[in-house]
Amino acid sequence: MKNDTKTIYTLTTFLFLTKWFFVLNSNFEIDLITKIIFHLDDRQYFTLIYNLANLNFNPTYNPELTDTKYIPLPIYSILFHSLFFKLFNIYGFIIIEFFIILSFCFIFFKIFASLGLGKIENIFLVLFIFCLPNIIDYFHLFKIPYVSSIKDLYNLRIPRPAITNLYLFLFFYILVTKNKKVKFKYLDLTLIGIIFGLMWGSYYYNLAISGITFLIYYFYIIHGSNQKIVNYLRDASIIFVFFIIFSIPVILFLINSEPDYLVRVGLIGLTFLKKKILLNHLIDKIFTLEFILIFICITSLYIFLKYKSIFRLESLSLLFIIFLSSFIGPIIFIVISPTISEIYHFSNMIIALTFLIFVIFLYLTLLTILKKNIKIVQHILKTFIVFLLLIHALHYFTLNKNNLLDVKKIHTKELMNTIKKLNINKEASILVFDDDIQINLILNGYKNLNFVTGVHSSLSDAQLESQIINIFRFLQLNKNDFMNFIKNKKEGWRYYNDKIGKTFYMKYQANKLITYNGSFDFSEDEMKAISKSSPLNSQQVIIPAFETKRLIEKFINFKTSKMIKPELVILTLKFDNVKNITIDEKLYCIKKINNTFMIYFSKSLDPTCSLQLIDFTK
Repeated sequence: MKNDTKTIYTLTTFLFLTKWFFVLNSNFEIDLITKIIFHLDDRQYFTLIYNLANLNFNPTYNPELTDTKYIPLPIYSILFHSLFFKLFNIYGFIIIEFFIILSFCFIFFKIFASLGLGKIENIFLVLFIFCLPNIIDYFHLFKIPYVSSIKDLYNLRIPRPAITNLYLFLFFYILVTKNKKVKFKYLDLTLIGIIFGLMWGSYYYNLAISGITFLIYYFYIIHGSNQKIVNYLRDASIIFVFFIIFSIPVILFLINSEPDYLVRVGLIGLTFLKKKILLNHLIDKIFTLEFILIFICITSLYIFLKYKSIFRLESLSLLFIIFLSSFIGPIIFIVISPTISEIYHFSNMIIALTFLIFVIFLYLTLLTILKKNIKIVQHILKTFIVFLLLIHALHYFTLNKNNLLDVKKIHTKELMNTIKKLNINKEASILVFDDDIQINLILNGYKNLNFVTGVHSSLSDAQLESQIINIFRFLQLNKNDFMNFIKNKKEGWRYYNDKIGKTFYMKYQANKLITYNGSFDFSEDEMKAISKSSPLNSQQVIIPAFETKRLIEKFINFKTSKMIKPELVILTLKFDNVKNITIDEKLYCIKKINNTFMIYFSKSLDPTCSLQLIDFTK
């Protein structure tokens, strides 16, 4: 046991240090916050982590707009990062990653040990699963259909799946310790209830799969134990009570949340027709030849392993039940749930968990066949372990090498240095459209931003619209500029206007399942794109014609007595339409920071400055 613990800590330390050695020992002139933003995904959660750490549940970044509803925070997916941020500031993002990796290695090491794997065989499988995203990226395997979805099984993206899938794997670990015909203990049932609550407050897709897994495995374990009905009710009550207790924060956030925010993050109501569309799509995918072949293969491997009786039967059965639940869970969820969001996460989890079970069963089968040559197998596995560690190190070395040449990261550092030299007060009004700079400013403690992207703010859609129009007035942009801002644009395989997408996120998602207000008020080309778009595709954004008309009319008729007066304006030269912008040179100085950013800053910060002439054609 002590040797296993030492092994887990040694493996964790290597995986942690090889990543952060390359990150921290480069670009010494770049501040840590900028490094964190450019080296960690998913950065859109960073502001949520920051606000939870400061117990700010309705951030508007506008001191005049404080009486707003809450953001429905995915509290249990960001809770630990928020605690570490509160304790260690920006260093918390680094420190917590060690414990995340440690938890992953510990959980999977214990799961595989319960199967009956030896130490070397166990280490290889744990390391393979952890390094899988790096292998996929390093060898560009994501170009193969479905392979990119496998990365959703586990990687260090914050907080999904870095935190969310740890809850899932911890749930699997609790179940895998159960022996057949042995009743579940109070502690096990309590932990399961708590984990169900944590899943609902972080990533409910896993709860749908876990609920079905538990239901099937529970009856599999207690079958033949002559348990009375009162015992079933007792077990269900324990889980339910602790699930409700840990769901209270989630419920409070939902009750007090801004309804428009829920729409912006993709929440849609499920009518009978929508359920039918989703179920037909999902069932069609499940009954494809590829999936049927995989099903037959996994089932055959499971039967073979049961027949050989080398590995623990309960553990093998749990893995097979997880595979079945990965596609049964989403179907049942769609049938009974009144709402859903970002449905593609279900399909990704089906692929990821199917791959996991297939790999484990295939690995166990090979070990069974080669049992007589186990010494040779262990030597081969040791070689592969070294190879995986090398790939892990090379991946982060290559990634960091590419990041060294990241122009925007370097230019962001220059911008932030300029802002600090201007000695701008943390309460000063700042206008910036770039979401990376918004995140950087928020993490640096700036509190008054004239505009933030829709996922960072608890403002209603009407308030966001007014903010944008007010900003257009300040920048002296006209109706044509506004029409271009909201225009539906075809980018690659989908319609997506980056400005609208970042402002209203998924409010205007358009696919076979949903359009804004159920509208069909689109051009012929737009309707073709919608009809061809999968119901799982929530990342295509198209504004219907009647909504475009409403927004234009609001722009024309907009009146306000509170024009914004930012002390600092930050513009991204390539994306912010700077050629058409006019700012009063009597009040502001202009400075081109680099080829990415330019700023206007109030003359009150530097009365001696002069307005620079800048050639925007370069």
